[in-house]
Amino acid sequence: MSDTSAGADPGSVRASPERVPPSRRAGSGPAVAARYGDLARARAAIGALERAGVDGNDIELLGRPADAARVPHDPKLADRRVVFYLLPRLARGLALGLAVGVAVGLLIAGVAFATGLLSWSVGRFGVCVLVGLFPGATLGVLLSFERSVSLADDWALTFEDAPAGPVWVGVYTGDSEACARVRRVLQHDEPLELR
Repeated sequence: MSDTSAGADPGSVRASPERVPPSRRAGSGPAVAARYGDLARARAAIGALERAGVDGNDIELLGRPADAARVPHDPKLADRRVVFYLLPRLARGLALGLAVGVAVGLLIAGVAFATGLLSWSVGRFGVCVLVGLFPGATLGVLLSFERSVSLADDWALTFEDAPAGPVWVGVYTGDSEACARVRRVLQHDEPLELR
C-alpha cells in the first residue's frame, strides 16, 4: 500500500518497490511506515513524531541497519556520538537561557531600584542580575535537553554503528486521526517512501 492510494499528492513521496521489513512486535506491522536513507534522517523523523505528540513506545526502527544497531559493537563510540550530538544543542540552550536570564535580572534590578525597594549599589545590582541569570541558564539547558533527546527506545540506535542503507520508521496506532497526523509529520521530513 503506497501513500498515493491514501489521497496524498502523488509527487510528494518517491515510490520504491521495497517492502516494509517485519516488525519485532507480535501481531500486525506498523500502521504507518516511512523509509529514510540513513539512521540520522530516521532520528530526525523520530524527533518530529514525538514533538507532534506520538508516544515513543509507538515508534520502531525497522530494517537491516536497525537490526545491526540493536547489537552494539562499540558502546563507547555510540555514547561519544550522543555527546557530540547534544553538546551544540545544549550550548545554544545555555546561551539563550543566559541572555533571557540577564534580561530578567536587569528587569528585576530596574523595578527594585525604580520603586525604591532597594537602594542603589553595585553589589545589589549584581545580585539582581544573578537572580535572573542562574535560573535562566538552567532553564535554557533543561529545555534544550528535553527538545534534543527522544524517549523512543529506538532513538539511541540511530547513533550505533550500522551498515549503510535505508531504514524504516514504523508507527503503531489504531486511531485513524493519529495515522493522518503521523503521515503529515513523516511527509514533511521527505522520506524516500511512505506507506
